Amino acid sequence: MKGPRRIMIIDDDRCIGEALRDRIQAAGYETIVMTDGCSALATIALESGRSPLDLVLLDLNMPGMDGMAVLRALHEKYPAIPVIMISATSEREAFADAVRAGARDYLPKPIDYKLLEEKCRKALGEESAY
Repeated sequence: MKGPRRIMIIDDDRCIGEALRDRIQAAGYETIVMTDGCSALATIALESGRSPLDLVLLDLNMPGMDGMAVLRALHEKYPAIPVIMISATSEREAFADAVRAGARDYLPKPIDYKLLEEKCRKALGEESAY
């Protein structure tokens, strides 16, 4: 492995993005936090040749380009990057739609940080410590 794995967090709520960043960095991963889908996709395109992403944590409900639109674009252009959807919605159908559209997994808000770490390790193909 060449350095720490890179995880992008895309959430329009800056506080949630920063909390996720802090927890993920504490677990030994490098992070990039984006607050909107368009900027996130542009950043991924710019960096894909130099330092590709290993995982994306993606909020389902965002203004402008919502999480499903970002997921579809990611899955089309970068199908090898696993995506974990996160959302405050409790609608199982929304998560099922995301998985059908290419998401690897989902995580409800409020975030259970132990579960977050487990799901990240699983999506990255790393052995669980639990």
